Amino acid sequence: MSEKDLISGCLRQDPLSQHQLYKLYGARVLGICKRYMKDRERAEEMAMNTFVTVFAKIGQFKGDGNFSGWILKIAVNHCLMELRKKNPFRFGAEIEDVHVSVEAAVMRDFETDDVSKMLLVLPEGARLVFNLFAIEGYKHHEIAEMLNISEGTSKSQLNYAKEKLKKLLAEAQSKKMQP
Repeated sequence: MSEKDLISGCLRQDPLSQHQLYKLYGARVLGICKRYMKDRERAEEMAMNTFVTVFAKIGQFKGDGNFSGWILKIAVNHCLMELRKKNPFRFGAEIEDVHVSVEAAVMRDFETDDVSKMLLVLPEGARLVFNLFAIEGYKHHEIAEMLNISEGTSKSQLNYAKEKLKKLLAEAQSKKMQP
């Protein structure tokens, strides 16, 4: 079944098309939700809310952009809205711009789950900015608007997250090398 057929079926509220759409995108949506929410139950709830919204608003998808991108953006927005409701974003004091690059060779040694666990150690504000910028590809001005913060705060939180992740990766790497 093509993506166009899935969309048409979902517009008709066809359960088979909805199920196929969920099978096609469910794991990716849950993966995104797990990066934003600290516990699996909340991530699963956000994933389900995402699909409820997708099925309810699929008529709003005009076909101009990427359908999977549209779905994933809904997932991110659901997570951000939930986090805003439950807990106002907490951002630490701004730090100076520090340009940190994580070595690709070090990153190859770690599983995705290891990195996901490291992200959960970050303070919520830094984790959100890191996810939005480094993983989702948003620009600082977009993040600032989404989170109601300044661009400078977005940049400093990203740098803080990179610095913290660099330290965590170095610690984890040294533990792996110990006999």
